[in-house]
Amino acid sequence: MMLSQIQKEIVETPGNLIVSASAGTGKTHTLVAKMVHDIEHQYTHKVVAAITFTIKAAKEIKERLAVDTMGHFIGTNNSFAIEEIIKPFMKDVYGMAYRVGMSTDYSVKIHTFEEGIDKIKTKQILCSYQDNKKNFIFELALNILKCSKACQLYLKAKYFKIYVDEYQDCDKDMHNLFMYICDILKIDTFIVGDEKQSIYMWRGAYPEAFKGILNKVNFSKRFMVENFRSCQQIQNYSNLLFENTRNLYVPVDDLSSVVIVCSSEENWVSKITPYLDESKKSALLRYSNENAKVGANKLLDSGIEFTYIPQIPIADITTEAAWLYNAVAKYFILPQYSAYDLRDEIPNEADGNRKILNRIKTALTYLGKSLEEKDELSFYEQVEEIANYLGYQTKIDHCKQLYTTICDEQYHAAFKIDELKHVAMTFHSSKGLEFDQVIIFASDYSLATKQEIYNHYVAVTRAKSKLFIVYVHKNSYANQFANNINEILEKSSLKMKEIATIMK
Repeated sequence: MMLSQIQKEIVETPGNLIVSASAGTGKTHTLVAKMVHDIEHQYTHKVVAAITFTIKAAKEIKERLAVDTMGHFIGTNNSFAIEEIIKPFMKDVYGMAYRVGMSTDYSVKIHTFEEGIDKIKTKQILCSYQDNKKNFIFELALNILKCSKACQLYLKAKYFKIYVDEYQDCDKDMHNLFMYICDILKIDTFIVGDEKQSIYMWRGAYPEAFKGILNKVNFSKRFMVENFRSCQQIQNYSNLLFENTRNLYVPVDDLSSVVIVCSSEENWVSKITPYLDESKKSALLRYSNENAKVGANKLLDSGIEFTYIPQIPIADITTEAAWLYNAVAKYFILPQYSAYDLRDEIPNEADGNRKILNRIKTALTYLGKSLEEKDELSFYEQVEEIANYLGYQTKIDHCKQLYTTICDEQYHAAFKIDELKHVAMTFHSSKGLEFDQVIIFASDYSLATKQEIYNHYVAVTRAKSKLFIVYVHKNSYANQFANNINEILEKSSLKMKEIATIMK
């Protein structure tokens, strides 16, 4: 991939740099390009540290790097704190009694910092606070770093730059450590994130820290707002929705990528199908599951193999254990998904922790046995046990939802979207996905509020090369959409016919 002007500018900017990167703007590509550039222009023995929230994200960075990563640290927040600071230097601060092997067990809860220190000495366990808004690992790491001259010299001698991904999800203790490394040790720091996308608020994520760095005088600032997923015309349409991106509008001659389909409720399928490329992935995105299901059936009747993707029972779970329910479901539904994949999705887990991996394998074996025997109670107990071991809490209702998700095959399609050519689902379920062609309905978005505009933006930006917006005649909600989109476009002195093809 070529670099855009802003990406090239980010890659070549020296010193401390914070990048605010909206969804779809090529954040990971830019981060990797920045690392390659910095490594190739570093002529000393020093290396870099790329710090992520999951092992999975770290592996993605390693796979994308086109340079030798030997000697460089590429891993999770916890791995960095534990392997680079706590294990090698704890004895310098707390004495030789702490020159011990350590493993993590976040199910062991403590109330005070002193309790945590004692657990390391007596049990060789790195544990976690009862209060999940506090981070024992990073509080300990910062204390060691402040008190150990050897640790400070080690980091300064080894690293010439630190890269921190998804910074909006850092908690206060993580932030304090990274800013100490940057401000006190004077190790250049590259930070990328987006406060609008913070997903770890439940465990103390502090997006205000990210916004605060934007005001630090020792950091350069850059902003990435251009969506590289979609073609220029779809970008134009999505950028015109918001005041701060309207200046990104670039006139194009070919308006065939955004099509307004004016139709009745009965004939919208016949109007669209001649223009759908069946060889490319496509999606019908509706506001409700019922409309998505009905639409899928209509498209199927027309001869196109559309598959309805139902809302899975665990989809609405928003507790801290939500990732675990999803990972367990994938393990039992997807043949290629292994215990290693599940381990890699644990937020902040240290890479190479064999104890946790073995515990996961054992738990999955027992869960499989419970499913075979249709022993729901045993299944719930096993989920609760592995969750507790990893430092999470479950709810019986959520365990029941997980059991249903795995046992009822109608939900399995939701985990196999990549294997399907044409799908129908709610636009809420489409977050994080992309398709060559997308069909949406004007009546699903009134555009009367910011939230409605955000919803419309999410749906629109799933499309890469073709966007169909179905306008149903005599539908009051579609009329409301038409009135409001025209008002929005008028702010840029544009009309719909200037940015889209209108098919009457």
